[in-house]
Amino acid sequence: MTDTLHKRADAVRNRARVIAAAEVVFAERGTEASVPEVAERAGVGKATVYRSFPTKEHLIAAIVIERLADFERRALERLGDPDAWAALRDLLAEGAERHCADRSISAGFADASSLPEVQVARDAMWAALGALMERAKEQGTLRADATPEDFRILWAGTARMLIGDGVSDVAQWRRYAGLVLRALSA
Repeated sequence: MTDTLHKRADAVRNRARVIAAAEVVFAERGTEASVPEVAERAGVGKATVYRSFPTKEHLIAAIVIERLADFERRALERLGDPDAWAALRDLLAEGAERHCADRSISAGFADASSLPEVQVARDAMWAALGALMERAKEQGTLRADATPEDFRILWAGTARMLIGDGVSDVAQWRRYAGLVLRALSA
C-alpha cells in the first residue's frame, strides 16, 4: 500500500514539474517547442511526459485549462467588488499583462481547442466573466446588450494583431484591453 501511495505521489510531482516546465518552454519558444524539450526542462524522460499527456495537444491543454481556471477564479473573486466596472477593468488589464508576458497563451487556446476538457474550462471561465459583466450592466456601466462572446471576439482579434505585430510593451497591451472594454461601455 505504501509503495502504491509513493508511486502516486511521484506521478503527481512529475506531472506538476512537466506542466511547470511546459509553461516556461512554450512561453519562450511557442507551442512549436517539442515534448523532448519539455521533458529535458522538467528533468524527466519523454515517457514520463507521455504517461500523463498522451499527445503534445494534451500537454498544451493542461496549461490552457489551468489558465482558464485561474481567470475564472479571479473573475469570481471580483463579483463581490462594489464597483463592477473597475473590477472588470482590472481583470482585463491583468489578462492583457499575461498575454503580453506569454504569447503562447493564444496559440495554446487554438492548439487545444478541440479537447472536451478545454471546452468545459472555457465555458466555466466565460460564465464567470458573464456574471461580472451582468453586475456591470446592473450598475449601468456596461452596455445592456454586451455579451462574453462580444468580448471574446474583440479581445481575440486585438491579441492576434498585437502578437502578430510583435508588441511586447505591456502598456500597449493594457491600453488595447481598455479600448476593448470601452467599446462595450454603456
